[in-house]
Amino acid sequence: MEQGFGLDLSVAATVVIGVICVLYFVIISLFGTYFARFSKNINDFFYSGQRFSWWLAAASMVATGIGSYSYLKYSEQGFNTGMSSTMTYTNDWFIVPFFMFGWLPIIYFARVRSIPEYFERRFNKTARYIAVVIILAYMFFYIGYNLYTIGIALEGLFGVPQIFSIPVVALFLGAYVTFGGQTAVIFTDLFQGIMLYVAGGIAILAGIYALGGFQEWWGWLPVSHRLPFVHPTADPKFNTIGLFWGEALAGSIAFTFMNQGFIMRYLAIKSVNDGRKAALFNVVITLPLSAIIVGAVGWVAKSLIVKQTAMGGVLEGLNPIHIENTFHTFLVVCWETLRHNSVVFGFVIAALTAALMSTIDTLINACAAIGIYDIYKPIFKKEADDRHYLKAARWASVLATVGGVLLVILFNKQQGSLMSIHYKGIMIIIPSIVTTIFLGAFWRRFTAKAACISMITGSLITVLTVFDHIPFTGIPVDFTKMIKPMAAFFAGPQNGVYIYMRALFGMGVTALVGIIVTYMTAPASKEKIAGLTVDTIDEAMAAYKGGVPNHTVGKKAKRLNIKLAEELPVGVISLSPAVMDTLKADEGDLIYMADSRWYLGGLRSQHVKTTVPHAGDPLLVMMSPATKDDAFFLDEQPITLEKIF
Repeated sequence: MEQGFGLDLSVAATVVIGVICVLYFVIISLFGTYFARFSKNINDFFYSGQRFSWWLAAASMVATGIGSYSYLKYSEQGFNTGMSSTMTYTNDWFIVPFFMFGWLPIIYFARVRSIPEYFERRFNKTARYIAVVIILAYMFFYIGYNLYTIGIALEGLFGVPQIFSIPVVALFLGAYVTFGGQTAVIFTDLFQGIMLYVAGGIAILAGIYALGGFQEWWGWLPVSHRLPFVHPTADPKFNTIGLFWGEALAGSIAFTFMNQGFIMRYLAIKSVNDGRKAALFNVVITLPLSAIIVGAVGWVAKSLIVKQTAMGGVLEGLNPIHIENTFHTFLVVCWETLRHNSVVFGFVIAALTAALMSTIDTLINACAAIGIYDIYKPIFKKEADDRHYLKAARWASVLATVGGVLLVILFNKQQGSLMSIHYKGIMIIIPSIVTTIFLGAFWRRFTAKAACISMITGSLITVLTVFDHIPFTGIPVDFTKMIKPMAAFFAGPQNGVYIYMRALFGMGVTALVGIIVTYMTAPASKEKIAGLTVDTIDEAMAAYKGGVPNHTVGKKAKRLNIKLAEELPVGVISLSPAVMDTLKADEGDLIYMADSRWYLGGLRSQHVKTTVPHAGDPLLVMMSPATKDDAFFLDEQPITLEKIF
């Protein structure tokens, strides 16, 4: 049976691969749906009660960062340009300190539930709804793009038109996100992250084995493909300087500072310190390793093609390898090197679909959070119980999934590589809002009027750079004349109009307008912005605790036992003086208590406050039955305590 990219799949092989993919979908859906039991309220649904350890969140971010488009896009780029395909995964380092010591503590201690909510508290309601429009456009773009790329893969592999395959995939996907919420997303992403690395490793090693080993792979790889960077300016579609100013600057800030999905993952972590660990682990370990996993098959593909050409024909043990459509580089190489084993190939393809699920589940949950916290709750239903909002959140998840499916129609009309299609959209959407976030968080003087005017102006002008005339008017306009001087200044005279430069241009316009308007308007009072800028984090910390923070460093108190005390309020525990001394805790301090089994990663845990110490058994932790239930603690299972501050 001849497929869309030239794979000769037998009917039996097609059935085996199809069954494996469907079973994988079902297993993941059931796995995620199981965790619906840990979403008692709206905070659990979106933020998992802020209970998880750093390593669990960091590990789950593997699958969140690798989408279905990652395997296709970066293997295509690896085939075309070699190891420089890793650039977009390894350029976040310079922005991480601003996130770890600025943005993360601001949004965490301020109890921000969505990025638009921050805009209202930092600026005003108008800024909030401008941000809602931009962020939802960003999130829906990614949902549609992921669905589009998996549709490409399934159509080429099985010959199933996207009009049928994408809705089916979305149906499985929406099930566990709709009912399980953030906890389901984290645990399914943890499982899928492992599967993604295993599958990617299989694909890479199979290709290297087919070549005859690592020396053969390296020997046949062109020198140009061994370089970590491509020419600074030569290729308008993929160049080092353009990637820095577009992807590393605008893209990294967007993914780190305004991607609601990633922000929610950090807000599900038990403390800011653990969030910092997760961020550092992500940039030092996860991203570089992920860059290899998703791009190396493209490097292998290049060596295979070069060796095949040099040998004048088919390589031993392989059929002729032809990559006519570079979109399918990953799939072609996997099939030609694994075709003797349909089960293994089916697993790799199932992992590819898992990449879709693991990214979109985060995005759907994020869109639902914005839908509830920024649209439904403030506009339509200001006062309701958690049960009502939980139901509304699940409907919002359904609508987000349907919206992403509809956007696939738009992507099908685009032309160019997967990389260029991706950046054409992203570099239009993100410049104005990432600039506004950065100015708002790190510049106290930045005003509400400046934020609103600069976001609108920056967005409009950035969008207009796509057209050669102003829409609906027919008035000719050449924004390339504005972009070219900036491009030439940053990238040299060889530079043309690059899609990446559009992002830099948009950020420059937004920043300029914001600075000018700021100095023309009166600043907000110190009380208005307390806890919302980098120089007021101490105030945010005090507000988060509801008292003066206790920064004295203590030790964890391990393997303590629970004793129920009906008289204690919900969320309050009583400890022995000895345990209080171990923790270096005072009355009213914030304590994190968790099931002593570390591998649960905080699944059964809760934040509480201390009250007057008890005089009983030193190893007893006294709490109300409701506090125990909120933490999902089990009878007879010891717990561990840790002072937050």
